[in-house]
Amino acid sequence: MKKAVLKTTCVAALAGTVLLTGCGNKIKDSATLITIKGENTKETITLGYGNFVARYQQSLYEQFYPMMGYDVSTMWSQDMMGGLGYSMEDQTKSGIITDIEQMYVVKQHAADYGIALSDEQNKAIADATAKFMSDNSKDTLEELGATEEYVKRYLEEKTIYKLVETAVEDAEDANITEDDCWMRTFSYVQIDTSGTDPMTGTVKEYTDEELAAFKDQADSIAAASDFDAEVEAQELTSSTYSYLKGEESDEKMDMAIISAAEELEEGDTSDVIEVEGVGYYVIHLTSDHDEDASADKKSSLKTDAFNSLVDTWMSAYEFTLDDDQWAKVTFTDHFKSKPVEQPAEPAEETEAPADDAEATDESTESTEVTEDEDSAEETETTEDTAADSEETPEESTEETAE
Repeated sequence: MKKAVLKTTCVAALAGTVLLTGCGNKIKDSATLITIKGENTKETITLGYGNFVARYQQSLYEQFYPMMGYDVSTMWSQDMMGGLGYSMEDQTKSGIITDIEQMYVVKQHAADYGIALSDEQNKAIADATAKFMSDNSKDTLEELGATEEYVKRYLEEKTIYKLVETAVEDAEDANITEDDCWMRTFSYVQIDTSGTDPMTGTVKEYTDEELAAFKDQADSIAAASDFDAEVEAQELTSSTYSYLKGEESDEKMDMAIISAAEELEEGDTSDVIEVEGVGYYVIHLTSDHDEDASADKKSSLKTDAFNSLVDTWMSAYEFTLDDDQWAKVTFTDHFKSKPVEQPAEPAEETEAPADDAEATDESTESTEVTEDEDSAEETETTEDTAADSEETPEESTEETAE
């Protein structure tokens, strides 16, 4: 086989993609992958489109996961369900189907929020699609399953999804009160008395003397005028935790600790808190109103509102996946890219979604992969990237969320 190189477009949604090695699977693009039934509609999504979205997502994973120590030659077969035969490939493909279905449904509700792509956005998508198709060889496009129709549709649906998400979250913002997201933050130290090894699950039985020594440690920290200094002196490590003021339940922290935190003023340290079967805790309230944590909480509430609305919209449709067709899409051929210096982020604007956007400048990046070690052909590539590999055209020119 000859060496091939994938040239990417200036659109950040397609940034970072490189050619996969291997020959790829032969599929019938026109085959039905998903059948969608609504109250007055019946539509289908083709296997060709699903294959393109999947292979593109695979390429993103295979560029970034190796940076975290993953081996792309084995990672897709890793068992994600403790011996139940559900691999990382299965998990990823399941998520891709959900994404495709959600993008379809959200697009049906765009008009509810007065959202339609502007002429400038349509032109940006058309130009980016044309550039992507012209910059890449026929062999490369076939490997990715990319056609002009699929690339254009993907960019359109990602763009509309983000615009609707922003509109919904902006509307929800007015419904969120300060009390809904008032977050308090404390530092805490835990002195384990259970004797349980978190790695092996084995349990060590502590003597009464050892348990008494643990209690003395906790008492010293609780009585100290300088919480952090005493924790350090005890050669322990403190952690931080934020919770919603006045909450009555917490998914991660024992409520005995939350209740103790509620009694503290900023700068106060608690008495020793014993959590049965776990150990001793001492907490120090570092912020009565943590503005950063509160902003994060507000953002999460807006995201929850959008996700809940999408779930409601989804429930009005019946989706049927052809499992046999989807099984033909596999991640057995892998992507590879050269480490490169990332270009600067494009300029951002904070206009309303319907406003016009301006084109961004392009930057260059060289990327190559081999299909065979004996190959010798090389070409240059061009690519514009942003910090988020999932950005869409309007995000490169007009910031509407995050």
